[in-house]
Amino acid sequence: MRDLLLSLRKTIARTRKFTRNLPHSLPPEAALDELARVLQLPAPPNHMECFDISHISGTFCVASMVVFRNGRADKNQYRRFRIRSFVGNDDFRAMEEVVGRRYRRLSEENSPMPDLVIIDGGKGQLSSALRAFLAQGLEPPPMIGLAKKEETIIFSDERLQLQLPVENVARRLLQQIRDEAHRFANSFNADLRSRKLRESILDGFTGLGSKRKQLLLKHFGSLQAMRQASVESLSQVEGIGPMTAQRLWEFLHASADL
Repeated sequence: MRDLLLSLRKTIARTRKFTRNLPHSLPPEAALDELARVLQLPAPPNHMECFDISHISGTFCVASMVVFRNGRADKNQYRRFRIRSFVGNDDFRAMEEVVGRRYRRLSEENSPMPDLVIIDGGKGQLSSALRAFLAQGLEPPPMIGLAKKEETIIFSDERLQLQLPVENVARRLLQQIRDEAHRFANSFNADLRSRKLRESILDGFTGLGSKRKQLLLKHFGSLQAMRQASVESLSQVEGIGPMTAQRLWEFLHASADL
């Protein structure tokens, strides 16, 4: 039981956030100009989209997409993806799926493609993203991978890998975008893990179906709030009568260590 408790607490702990930023004295336009130069783009990439995959040993596999416009985060355009095509640990298949879903939709809507697509990962992840375009007969926009270990830029064509100096503003902008995608993916992953944990605890209460379980979680917002509720408050949820509310109250307090 001790090991189980430690594992559960570790599972629902949120991962660290990234706070890397460009120097305040340097406008994003300068970083975009430098990015266009080092990547040999025809113009500064004012619209960039970055993808990251997050999972815990193959479980709760999700993906994120963050959007930067004119060098700044456009959080209203962020997207989260649950992996649909398989269950398990395969970053390559996951990347191919989410990239394919994103740009198939843009193509169907006749929406413009981004000026640059950034893939969190190395050659394997980048090849998977490129395969998603080719499988749908879509012309891919400029696309690069950013390998974490040495912040190496991987190109989707025959160009050699590129490693920019640490102080280079284009490198710092790429790191900022990739870190934001990583933060957003990890946040979604943590939310799913926490939600699953709450639901699994309620699974141990006999006589509570899926619908009533969802109504309870929606009504109280969290398992902790549900534990703090009185029997009377529990009984106010649709489908929870006084006797069930009393049993549920006793069950929640008996499982309080979880």
